[in-house]
Amino acid sequence: MHQYYPTSPAGLGAFATPTRQGSYGSNYSAYSASVPSPQYSASVPNSVHTLIAAMKTLQSTLTLWSTSRASPDAVSDSYMQFGVGFNAVVWAFEGSGVDTSDLHQIPARLRTVLEMCLGEDPSPAALEMYQPRIRQQLYELLQGLKAKQGAWRSAVAAGL
Repeated sequence: MHQYYPTSPAGLGAFATPTRQGSYGSNYSAYSASVPSPQYSASVPNSVHTLIAAMKTLQSTLTLWSTSRASPDAVSDSYMQFGVGFNAVVWAFEGSGVDTSDLHQIPARLRTVLEMCLGEDPSPAALEMYQPRIRQQLYELLQGLKAKQGAWRSAVAAGL
């Protein structure tokens, strides 16, 4: 499986604090802004939708792998797309002032389970053995995102 290191869309590192350039060239943290940026607010629903689609694709690709109709590289590519979607969600929420630090370890835990699964010979039994742990990670992510909705809605409402 290809190595995946989550990064922010701006390439600031895994979960760096987003910064914006001030009008006089000074950097300030997006967290210090009292009003969320409309660009981040608008991107939350879209990025969550994209992430959910990537999660479904990953699960479908794993099912294909279990019947030897997809390669481990295809699963890895699906996981990479999941990572891109995850980073976009983190960036969007944190750009709106919503902390997502409690979700940051989920991709790494999911990757560990996927590597163990792909270490087996492809078979429905191999997938069945790891599927509960894979689903648990995806479930935790969905629950975490659901829990962020209220804070995000409040941040957006405060900015209107």
